[in-house]
Amino acid sequence: MGLWSKLRAYTRVMRGRRGQGAPEPLALLRGRPALALGVGAMETAQLLSSRVAPRLKALAQLKTSALVGCPF
Repeated sequence: MGLWSKLRAYTRVMRGRRGQGAPEPLALLRGRPALALGVGAMETAQLLSSRVAPRLKALAQLKTSALVGCPF
């Protein structure tokens, strides 16, 4: 998968389904451009790093969100 196809897929997921509007994290980041830039840079770096299998990356994100009590 190339860089642009990964970014397009990520953008599609973050936009949410039609008619639902923006997911809550995106709605919150809209008012904080500096924070949105930092989060975007971190997410892009994770997306482009190819040292770890994508399945393990997803598992690590789920485990981290469970540890901090994140509902999604």
